[in-house]
Amino acid sequence: MQVRNPIWRVFGIFSLFISLQCNAQSNTTVTFYTWRPVDAAVWEEINRLKLIPNIRVETKAIVRAYYFDATLLNIQNKNADIFLWQPGASNLKRLIERDYIAPYKQDLSHMNAGALAGALGPDGQYYGVPFAVQMQSIMVNNKLARKLGVDRKPATLKELENHFSIIKSAGITPIFFSVSEGWYVSQLMGEVFTAGLLEESFTQGLIDGTQCFNTPQYTQIFDTYKRWLDAGYVNANAKSATYYDMFTAVSFGNAVMSIEGGWMTSKAEPYYTMDANYEFAFWPIPGKSGKYSAFGDGTFQVAKNSPNLEAAQKVLQFTATKKFAELFAKFAQQLPAYGSKIDMPAGDLDTMAALVAEKSYSVSPFNSYALNRGEPNYNELFRQAIAKLTQKEITPTKASQFIQDGLNSWDYVGSAKCK
Repeated sequence: MQVRNPIWRVFGIFSLFISLQCNAQSNTTVTFYTWRPVDAAVWEEINRLKLIPNIRVETKAIVRAYYFDATLLNIQNKNADIFLWQPGASNLKRLIERDYIAPYKQDLSHMNAGALAGALGPDGQYYGVPFAVQMQSIMVNNKLARKLGVDRKPATLKELENHFSIIKSAGITPIFFSVSEGWYVSQLMGEVFTAGLLEESFTQGLIDGTQCFNTPQYTQIFDTYKRWLDAGYVNANAKSATYYDMFTAVSFGNAVMSIEGGWMTSKAEPYYTMDANYEFAFWPIPGKSGKYSAFGDGTFQVAKNSPNLEAAQKVLQFTATKKFAELFAKFAQQLPAYGSKIDMPAGDLDTMAALVAEKSYSVSPFNSYALNRGEPNYNELFRQAIAKLTQKEITPTKASQFIQDGLNSWDYVGSAKCK
């Protein structure tokens, strides 16, 4: 009988131990929570290509209506490693105060400025990595606009309103709004009207408290909206219409335009369900700035109490890379938060990327902590002002004063100047 050398037995056992350790490392699973089902395809491709060595990302998508409560519970129970969160200091504050997240110390200077605004905490530090930038603008059913002869991008408000008049004469709603949806009013209407009509330096002054809301410069937002209401350019059911009603009306051709976000350009969205060759055009509101709103859609965050903290941090760092951005554009079919040039699929994404790079607004009242740290905050006040104006309860001047009085009630940064 042959007897093996004990030394080789020891070596064999040691090799087996090392092999098991390597296999254990390669099987490290990081759990990622999201409200966006489209994210799964991105991470499946990253896993397939093994782009993050020794780490696999398991995606858990939760319906948005339940997402935030469910994710907080999973963080508490140490089940979440990395997760999505809403943009802006006010939203991040609840995580920071519970000690659920930590500042992100790596360089983010290569990320889009509009998306970065959503990652800024109330203490002036960045938390997490922004994952997407959504261009918000007037979005046009371009085939219908061409048929009506109003497909030229307007250079002035007068030219836009001439387009509206032609569309109305054809018995079609020029522009559709969903005032019943609070998030839509503050995030989309508020940011797009601001980016088009107000100079960036003035809006920055509103945030800094050196400019006031109860001024003609700011009131032009409400003046413009009221003029459109009075002229019959806006859908008659604006105060009760839902977001679903809005995109249905435009995709069916009952309305030509809406203020909308770039996420609706995905081929899975209803516009392309109605017409596989649907054509979007993207217009800013042509005012003093005439720019597009570049909205940071949210951030990737690592849970501080993650049982896989080191691996989760490696995943987070990967989300700030060019490679991740290109995969995100390809598989999520949305505009990544990466600010430098990447290989972008041809079509709407490439068009929006160019518009954001060339003409995006750099200031965001929606994300401003200075305007939203107290109650009633700016976003809520803007929502109420638009609703009251839609229902003809107040004038544009009183709408501006309503916002000013609400902010003054909790001594926001401009209350001493703007009494």
